[in-house]
Amino acid sequence: MCDIIVIGGGAAGMTAAITAARLGKSVLLIERNERLGRKLAITGKGRCNVTNNCSVEEALANVPRNAKFLYGAFAKFPPSETMAFFEELGVPLKTERGKRVFPVSDKAGDVVAALERELRRLDVKIAREKALSLIIDENVCRGVKTSAGEHFARSVIVAAGGKSYPKTGSDGS
Repeated sequence: MCDIIVIGGGAAGMTAAITAARLGKSVLLIERNERLGRKLAITGKGRCNVTNNCSVEEALANVPRNAKFLYGAFAKFPPSETMAFFEELGVPLKTERGKRVFPVSDKAGDVVAALERELRRLDVKIAREKALSLIIDENVCRGVKTSAGEHFARSVIVAAGGKSYPKTGSDGS
């Protein structure tokens, strides 16, 4: 049994796993695809627009609907901290037109590689399995049933992605 299971090896899942491991937690990351960050690797036409170099208020002003929903996340991890996070991982950044922030290399793969390096450095375990269902006992999530068996943890984070680009393996399930 580990402290935390993270379901999903995209940007959110890898970042959650890194954050938990940096806090001293043992982490298992479950990803059904062979590669982590498949959708991340093609974002921004392969360049990866990691954030916008602006205030939380300015970022939310550009959200077309339901910006209040995102306020809590942006307040805890504002664009400035997102930039610092990636630079700390060894990804130098640049700000372009429209305050869009990209890796200096213009390669989304560099962002994915930096996240993978940090996962390895922090000894995050990775299971290449499909999460099938949560294991619930007495209204508490105790683990995850996968295509290869069951994994148990004190906490489970679901970061399984959305349906925005199913060809990458991200279909929201």
